[in-house]
Amino acid sequence: MRRTIRGLIRGGGLALGLAASVVQADPPVPVTQTELGQAGPDHAGMNHADMLAPKVPEILSGYGTGGFPITTRVPQAQAFFDNGMQLAHAFAHKAAIAAMAEAVRLDPACAMCLWGQAWASGPTINYGKSEAELEPLVAMVDKAAALAATAGTDRERALIRALGLRYRDGGGGKPGDLAFAKAMATLAARYPEDDEIAIMTADAWLMTEAGNAEDWRINAELAMPLLEAVLKRHPDDTGAIHFYIHATEIAGVAGRAEPYADKLARLAPHASHLVHMPSHTYYWVGRYREAGLTNLRAVEIGIENARALGLPPPDGVWGLPYHAHNVTYGLGGALEAGDATTALALGRPLVERAQTREHEGAYSQLIAANGYFALAQFADPAEVLALPQPRLPVLTVAWHYARGEAFARKRDAAGLRAEAAAIRALAGDLPDDGSREAQQFTFIARNVLAGRAAMLDRRPREAAFAFRQAAEIQESKAFSNVSDPPAWHFPVRRELARALLAAGDRAGARAEARAALAYRVKDPDTLQLLKDIGP
Repeated sequence: MRRTIRGLIRGGGLALGLAASVVQADPPVPVTQTELGQAGPDHAGMNHADMLAPKVPEILSGYGTGGFPITTRVPQAQAFFDNGMQLAHAFAHKAAIAAMAEAVRLDPACAMCLWGQAWASGPTINYGKSEAELEPLVAMVDKAAALAATAGTDRERALIRALGLRYRDGGGGKPGDLAFAKAMATLAARYPEDDEIAIMTADAWLMTEAGNAEDWRINAELAMPLLEAVLKRHPDDTGAIHFYIHATEIAGVAGRAEPYADKLARLAPHASHLVHMPSHTYYWVGRYREAGLTNLRAVEIGIENARALGLPPPDGVWGLPYHAHNVTYGLGGALEAGDATTALALGRPLVERAQTREHEGAYSQLIAANGYFALAQFADPAEVLALPQPRLPVLTVAWHYARGEAFARKRDAAGLRAEAAAIRALAGDLPDDGSREAQQFTFIARNVLAGRAAMLDRRPREAAFAFRQAAEIQESKAFSNVSDPPAWHFPVRRELARALLAAGDRAGARAEARAALAYRVKDPDTLQLLKDIGP
């Protein structure tokens, strides 16, 4: 499975007003340049939140579906419990926990309110929980079990027992998480028409231990039938749609979620993560421009949430890690689609801030490199060549790469070769996971520039050799899965096809272009290249 949140940077900016018609959400609130442009990579301080909790407890609307009747005599406790379920399904984690805590405050004798607080405080597909973080959750579950023994239903007691298994040697990908998933699967079989149990069971399978991509696929395939049954009964269930998008992406059948992805943002217009989620389908079915625009709306919602919560610009919104994921996914979609407006609006502030950073892990730097890709692809070469050199090694590679692309656009072969020569293997260990992929990134960048230089020198066979090396590294399992969306912004095999066409090998060019499309479905430039090659 691709990394979705770990190591995320804080960075970006946005083009306003473009996404509303795509996602069918409320019109965006204008944001200022201060809010857009002063953020950048920061690996530290993740807060497990899509948005922070309101300062005063309140029911938050527009986050989709969720909830079920529980044993309580306090109607407001039931309301906050249901809202907590909705927020949790939307990955508004801290707000969900706060809603459940308010339900507990309103009805201290409510076992399921306490269960809800413990459940919402647990691990997710993106975040694990440490042993220390689990200790108070075990206590909550034990207290809930004691309350439910005399005032609860059999279903409630079973849910509490199952959650107790998660928090003993669990926390994400551990034996307790597998025990929880199995217990929930038993409940799903006992209550086959229960939507919430099916959704929680599917979510639990997605968080069980997976040592490799095949394990992740198997877990996803266990989750999918549960979600499909819910969606057959209730096609607008946002929790089911959310996890179905995740499961189908992991299983390699993202297109199966497309009809649901198309309506998710409309069903949960205030949930930035759910507005973002369709891009996990759109990217893999080749709807790249919509992947970019969908994330623009999610970014706008993040800024709106920060304003509503009183988080001061420019830094407040960037403390919400899903906001950064929205920015980077929007940038990935825009780069693949050739959407210069979106890519530059996201990329320029990212580059500006990245150049000042002094301490970042390899993975964070890889993600920040997307800003340099945007400028390399769309900015005036003079702007790119005026950029100062960043202080971090992977970003320095991205800077040289962007300069090389600028020289290529100027048809300056000597300058291009100089930038390719300046890219060297990264020395020493980088302070983060992703170090191996950072080295691979270096080799891809150098070979792409070498191929560009050879093409300018009219040596297409030499260019083909360089592009082939880069494509093989890019398509390796390790590098292909390093980030979500992919860490390199276009299929390099497409450039190999161009080189072969220039060398007169039309059949070889056609074969490589088709292979590029198999790797990156519906890539617009590759589709155009195939038309140019002809039958």
